[in-house]
Amino acid sequence: MNMGYDGKSFIRDGERIWIVGGEIHYFRYPRGEWRDVLLRAKRAGLNTICTYVPWNFHEVTEGVYELEGDKDLAGYIDLIGELGMYAMLRPGPYICSEWDGGGIPAWLCAKPVLRFREDDPVYMAAVEHWFDRLIPVISERQVTKGGPVITIQNENEYPGGWDESMRRYLRNINAIYERHGIDIPVLGCNVHGATPTTVKINDSTDEADQFLNGSMILTYNHHVEVEPVYDLKRKQPNAPLITTEFWCGAPIYWGNKVSDWPNRLELARAVYEYTSAGTQVCYYMFEGGTNFGFWGGNNIATSYASGYPVGEAGKLTDKYYAVRPANLFIGQFSRYLAGSEELEDRGGMQCGEGVRLVVRDSGAGGAFAFVSAADARKEAAVTLRDGKQLTVRFGEVSAAVLPVELELMGSGAGSGSGSAVTVDYSNLCLLAFSEAKKTLILFGPAGTEGVISINGQEQQLLVQRRKVQRATAAGIGIIVVDEEMARRCWIVGDAIAFGPDYAGELLTDGSLDIRVSDRTPEVFYLDAAGQPVSFAFKPVIPQAELPELRDWRIAPCAEVQPSGGDGWAPLEQPCSHEALGVVQGYLWYSAELESVEERVETMFLSHAPTRVTVFVNGQLCGTHAERRSVRMRDEYGHPADWAFEELTVRLKKGRNRFVFLSDDLGHNYDVPIAVGIQGPVMVGSRRLQIEQMREADPLPMSEQAFNFLYNRHYREKLPLPAVEFELPIKPGDQAFILMHGVKAWVTVNGEEVLPMSYPDSPWTMFSQIKRWITWQLPASYAGTAPTVRIHYAEGTPESVKENMSVYAAPQSGQLTNWQWKRWEGSGDFTASQLVGSQQKEEEGLLVLLPAGSRLARKGRLLRPAYLSARFPLPAGERPVYLQIGELQKGQIFLNGHNVGRMWAYGGTQDQYYLPRSWMKAHNELVIFEELGLNPQNTSLVFGESGQWCSVKLQFDLEGAQKG
Repeated sequence: MNMGYDGKSFIRDGERIWIVGGEIHYFRYPRGEWRDVLLRAKRAGLNTICTYVPWNFHEVTEGVYELEGDKDLAGYIDLIGELGMYAMLRPGPYICSEWDGGGIPAWLCAKPVLRFREDDPVYMAAVEHWFDRLIPVISERQVTKGGPVITIQNENEYPGGWDESMRRYLRNINAIYERHGIDIPVLGCNVHGATPTTVKINDSTDEADQFLNGSMILTYNHHVEVEPVYDLKRKQPNAPLITTEFWCGAPIYWGNKVSDWPNRLELARAVYEYTSAGTQVCYYMFEGGTNFGFWGGNNIATSYASGYPVGEAGKLTDKYYAVRPANLFIGQFSRYLAGSEELEDRGGMQCGEGVRLVVRDSGAGGAFAFVSAADARKEAAVTLRDGKQLTVRFGEVSAAVLPVELELMGSGAGSGSGSAVTVDYSNLCLLAFSEAKKTLILFGPAGTEGVISINGQEQQLLVQRRKVQRATAAGIGIIVVDEEMARRCWIVGDAIAFGPDYAGELLTDGSLDIRVSDRTPEVFYLDAAGQPVSFAFKPVIPQAELPELRDWRIAPCAEVQPSGGDGWAPLEQPCSHEALGVVQGYLWYSAELESVEERVETMFLSHAPTRVTVFVNGQLCGTHAERRSVRMRDEYGHPADWAFEELTVRLKKGRNRFVFLSDDLGHNYDVPIAVGIQGPVMVGSRRLQIEQMREADPLPMSEQAFNFLYNRHYREKLPLPAVEFELPIKPGDQAFILMHGVKAWVTVNGEEVLPMSYPDSPWTMFSQIKRWITWQLPASYAGTAPTVRIHYAEGTPESVKENMSVYAAPQSGQLTNWQWKRWEGSGDFTASQLVGSQQKEEEGLLVLLPAGSRLARKGRLLRPAYLSARFPLPAGERPVYLQIGELQKGQIFLNGHNVGRMWAYGGTQDQYYLPRSWMKAHNELVIFEELGLNPQNTSLVFGESGQWCSVKLQFDLEGAQKG
C-alpha cells in the first residue's frame, strides 16, 4: 500500500483522502475512558484523531520505558483504527501542549545540555534512544502496513531555522524516521500567521531563516484567520493545505478564568472558510481532558478543558454542536472536496459587498459555493452564472455551502450506479447525502423559504423549527431541517437520526443507543426508504445522591516540626530538584542561621525559578514568587519584582531552622528549565536603588559572552552597547544582580561575572522567552564601589534599568547546613487526628498580615499536612468532582492515583475531576494541603455532563408516526 499526496489532498493507493481531525491526547485520560472519548469525536463528524506523544510521560526515569496501561500508545492507535478513523502522530520530541517541560524529560536538566531542541550531542543521544523505542510502535501501525497512521510530525511549532545546528536537528529526526521504516508523509507544523494575509515560517518572515524541505509538508497553526493559507500555498504549491492546530480554545493559567475564545459561531464559520480555501482542519483541542498528577506545564491549570468543544469529563458544549454541521458536510462530501479546485472566476457567480464567496469545482461533477460573512448580517444575495438570484439566509453561523450543478449519482459522482441526479442549485446549506437511502439532507434557519432545483425542476420547502421535512425529486429524497436539528443530526453507519443530545454505540440488536433530555424529547429517524419517522420520549433523568466525605483525618508534616523528622540528606549547597534526581513533585530543603538576637529581617532567594513556601522555626513566613508565572513569555508591570520577592522572617536568638517547601508548578514548556533553590539564600537583604546609570561605548564580546547571548538577532560576535554604574558594596556584604528578559552580560571592573545559569544559553531559539538571570558578584568587591557594566544584545538602556534589580545582604546572613528530602505523596496517618469537614477556621478567610507578623487562624500556626477521607462508590454514571471548599493549595490523590494540582488562586478552578475508572467500592481520598487547612465545605459534586437518559432507538418501531 502506498501513501502520498499532491497539491490537493493525501492519496492512499490512488484514493484521495480529506481529513477533518481533532486533537485528543490519550495521556490526559484514564485508559478506561479512551473509547468513549474517541466515539464522541467520531459522532461529531471527525474522521481523524491527532495526538502528541509526550516523551517524559513514557520515560519518567532515564532508560525505563513505560508503554502499558494508561501509557499504552499502541493500544490507543489500534483503538482509533478499530473505530474506523485515521491517526496523525506527533512524537516531538518536543510537543509543547502546555505539558510539563513540553514533553522533554526533566532529568535532562541535570545533564550538560547546552541547547535543547538542536543538534546538541547530549540532547540528541537521549532523543535517539527514545525514538529507537518509540518510532517502531508507530511504524508498525502506518496505513501503508494496514494500520490507521497516515502522517507523522517532525518536532513541533519549531521556531528555529536560521542556524545550521537547528537544520541538522530537523534533518536528523527525519533520518531516524526513515531508518525505522516511516514511509508516510512527514509534517512540520512550523507555520503561523504573520499578518491577516501572510504567514511566517520558523517564526520568521525572512526566507533565509526558514527551513523548507521538500520531504516535509509545512502546516498552518491558527484560529479563525483563514486568508494566510493562500500565502502558504504559494510557498508550497505541491502539498495539501492542513491546519494541524485549528485553535478552538485558549490555555488556562492559574489565576485566569476559562474564556470563550474563539466563540462557537466564529469557530464554525472558520471551518467552512478553511474548507473553501482547500484546507483540511484539525481542531486543537477537540477534547482537552485533565492534567493529572504533575503533568501540566508551568502555571497551567489542572483541567485542560479550556473552552474546547468537549469539556472535561465528556461535557458536550455549545461549540461541539455548533461545529457538527460543518464536520458532517466535510465527511459526507470528502470524496468531492479531496479533488476539488478553487475557481478563480467563482464559476461566474457573484455576491454582494461584504460577503465572502468561494466556489470550488468538486472534481466529481459540479461545484460547491461557500458563502460567509464576518459581520452580523442575516442574509446574502448570490447570483448564479445564468443570472438566477438566490437569497441565502444565515442562521447563528454566518456561513453556508451551496450545491452548484452537483452530481450526486451517476458516473460523474463516482457512484457507478443509479440514474444521474444533479442538484442544480439551492439556497440551503449542504449537510449530508446517503447513497443507501438515496437521500440528500440540507438545512437553514427556521422560517427560511428553501429553494432547491434537481435535474432542472425547482421546488420550495419551508424550513420549520425542530421538524424534519421531506420531498422527492429525480428518484431521491430531500430532507430539510433547521439549524438546531442539523446540529443534532447523527449518522451512524446507514442509520440517520435527528434530535437526540447524543448518539452512542450501534448495538448488536440493530438499535442505536441515544441520549435524550427534557430539551430533546422528540426524535426523528429515517427508515429504510428514507422516510422520516418521529418518536416522542419521556425522558426520566436518573437521580442519585452523592455520598458524604467522612472520617476526615489530618496528619501534619513532620518536616516543619522542630525535630524535622527522618530522611534528610546533607547538601553542600542548594541545587535544583533535577540535580537531586527529583523530576516531579515537591521537594523539601532545610538550612540554618545563627542570630545573636531576636529580630525581624527580610530574606532573599537569589536564584529560585519556582514557587517556594518558607517556614522559620515552624512558622509560616510566606511564599517566594507566589504571583509568578514561569512560563516566561508573559510581560509584567514590574517583572524583576514579580520574579524575586523578598520575604519577612522572624528570628529567635541562637540557631534558627529554615524549611523550604519547593513547589512543582510544572516545568517551562518552551524549553525545559530546572526548578528549585539554586543559589544562596540571604537574610538581612535590601534592594539597592541605582540612581545614576550611564550609557557606555560598545566593547568586543568574549567567546563565553557570545555563546551565552547567541540568538536569532545576535549571530555574529560584534561589540554590544552597554550601560554602567558604580555599585557601592558595604564591607562584609554580598551583592546580586537580577535581570528579567533582557539578553545581558555583566562585567565588574572589566572582569566577566558568569551568570548562575551558565553555560546554559536561554536565548538561542526563543526570542520571546522572558527569562530571569542572576549574577552573584565576587565577595572580593565587598567594601568597594566597583563599576558594573551590563552589555545587552537587545533592548535599550531604559529596558535594562526597568528589568533589573540589585540586592545586597551581609555575608553573615547566608544560610548554611543545607539538607534536602524527597516529598512523599502520602502522609503517615498512624498518629493522625480526626477533623470535622465542617470545622470552621475561626478567622474565616486567609489574611496576609504585615511584615514580621505571623500568618495564622486563631493563633494556630499553618503548617503543611495531609488530609484523608473515605467514601463509597457514587451511584449512577455522572462524572464526579471534588469541590475543594476553603482548601487553598496542594495535591489530590484518589486511591493512590494522582488526580492533580489543587489551587484556589484566582478562582481558576475549585472543582477537580475524580475519574470513575479509578474508583472502587470503598474509596480513599488523600489531599496534601500546603497550609494544613481544615476541609471546610469540601465535598463531592456531580459534573455538568450526563444530565440525560439513555434509550434505545429502534428503527422498525410499529405505530410510529410518519413525519
